[in-house]
Amino acid sequence: MFYKSFLKIMLVVLACILIFYGYTSLKMNTIITSADEKTKMGKYQDALSMIRELESNPIISKLSDKDTLISYNKGVLYSLLSEKKKASIEYRKTMETTDPLLKARAIYNNANIIAEDMDFSTAAMQYVEALKIDPDDFQAKKNLERMRLGELQFNTMFSKKQEEREDRIEALKLIPWGTKYRYSGEQKIRW
Repeated sequence: MFYKSFLKIMLVVLACILIFYGYTSLKMNTIITSADEKTKMGKYQDALSMIRELESNPIISKLSDKDTLISYNKGVLYSLLSEKKKASIEYRKTMETTDPLLKARAIYNNANIIAEDMDFSTAAMQYVEALKIDPDDFQAKKNLERMRLGELQFNTMFSKKQEEREDRIEALKLIPWGTKYRYSGEQKIRW
């Protein structure tokens, strides 16, 4: 008799836990879906407030193992809102995940932020890290080449050869090339 009542109580408790877990999962999915819709419509502040609501809910944040996904989405929204420092912080949080695709995306997006600040060598290292995880990422390959080219141009901009070349170009501009037949000075009237 005791076992039957204990079994019934355990089944009721298990059912309550499953209902509660299902409700929180449904609520989390509806918030994420509506935040995605707001992002697609360009309402970034509304989407960010929804993500913050999701993050601040203690029940959802305890049950959810998607903290890195929430951090990634916050980073994307901060990037869209041009808040680079906050976005970079969120991407760094996301880089600690075990999901390789999400980690590669976070590294790639963080490299884009670094590249906007004209730090070509650090951005290039970030793109290499993203390519180690996902070697087929075409955009990371393209941006890596851009960073290498930008670093090369930045280095040659301050080299002695570049200064000599610019001096020669300026000297060539001072030499009068073909002004003999061009109109110069006042017009002379002939009768």
